[in-house]
Amino acid sequence: MKFNKYFFENFSTDTPFDMKNPRYVLSLDGVDKILEKLVVNRPYSLTIEDFDNAELVKALLYVEVLQQRNGKLGIGVPVFVEKDAEALKELSKCVANSIATELIAHKNQIVSIAQCIDNGYPVERNLYHILCGYIFDGLMFDYLEENDLVTTSCVHASGLDYLVILYEDTASLNEYSDLLLCSYNRLTINGKGFVSFGDSDGSRKDLYRYKQQKELNLLSEQEEKYICHPTEELIENFNRLADGCHIDSKYMATYEYFDYCQNGTIIVPIYNSYAYDVANKLYEFVLGIVKEHIINALVAIQNENRLLAIAHEVKVKDISNEIYHLIFGEVNELLVKNGLILEPPYYQGEGRYFKSFER
Repeated sequence: MKFNKYFFENFSTDTPFDMKNPRYVLSLDGVDKILEKLVVNRPYSLTIEDFDNAELVKALLYVEVLQQRNGKLGIGVPVFVEKDAEALKELSKCVANSIATELIAHKNQIVSIAQCIDNGYPVERNLYHILCGYIFDGLMFDYLEENDLVTTSCVHASGLDYLVILYEDTASLNEYSDLLLCSYNRLTINGKGFVSFGDSDGSRKDLYRYKQQKELNLLSEQEEKYICHPTEELIENFNRLADGCHIDSKYMATYEYFDYCQNGTIIVPIYNSYAYDVANKLYEFVLGIVKEHIINALVAIQNENRLLAIAHEVKVKDISNEIYHLIFGEVNELLVKNGLILEPPYYQGEGRYFKSFER
C-alpha cells in the first residue's frame, strides 16, 4: 500500500529539511509500511513495540502524523483509503453541483465585477485566479475558520505551522487528490510573490515545487541554478521588472525558465492592490451565494461514520479542510465546463495550471 502525501504549510520554504519538518519525515523509507499497518488494523490496537522501526514511529508521532491514545497508536491527520471513495463522492459532488448552479445563475453579476480588473487579460482568465484561487482557496478558508468549521493553521511542537493530508495511492482516490483544480502553490513573502493554481496531476514546474524538490535532491545541477537566489530577491526583482526597471540577467533567466517572462517581457497576469479590492468585492457577492451550501456540507461531516479518519479520531475540522478542497475543486471543474472560467493548459508530466504574480 502506497500513500500520496500533501502539505498545507504556513512556514518558509527555507525551513531546515530535518526531523522537525514533516516533508522530511514522510519522505523516509518505511513510512508507508507503518501507515499501512495502522490502516489495516483496528484503530488504537497497536503500540510502538508492534513495529520494527520504533524510531521512525516516534518521528511520525513527533510531527503528529500519528497520535496515541493510552499508549495505542492511530493516524493523527486526515487519511483517505479506497473504501472512503464513495463517501468522499457523496460529501463533495452533490454540494459542488448546487454551488456551481448558483454561480452560473449569477454569471452576469460575477463577470460585471471581475471586468473591473483591467490588466490586459480576459475576464475568464482573471476569474480563474481570483475566484478559483484567491477566493475559494483563500478568503473562503478564512471565513470557514472564523466560523469554526475548518482548520487552516496548526502549530506543532516543533513550532512549525502545517497540515498533512494522506491519500492511499489508488485510481479512484487519485481523481480526488490529483485531478481537481484545487492546488494553490505560492512562493510568497507577506502575501506577495509567485503563484500557480491548478491540479496535482504531475510535478508542476513552478518556483514553489522546485524549492521542495531541491530539499529531496530531485533536481539536476542545471535546474538548481534557477532557484539558488533567495526568495525575497526573486520577488523584489520581479516587482522592479513590473515597474519597468532593468534587472540582472540572472534573475531574468529564472523568470524565463519558469515561464513568468518571455524574451524579457512578463507573460503572466499581475494582481495589485486594486485587483485585490475587486476580488474582495467579488468575494462578498459570492459568499452570499455559496456559504449556506458549504456550511451544511461541512456540518454533515460531524455525523459521517464511514470515513477511516473519523475512526482514528482525527479532528473533524482537519478533515473538513480537505473536504472543502474537494468541494471547490469540483466547483472549479464545473465552472470550466460552463465557460465562466478559462481552462488552464495541460503540460505533460505536470498537470493543468496557470501562473500569476501577486504584488
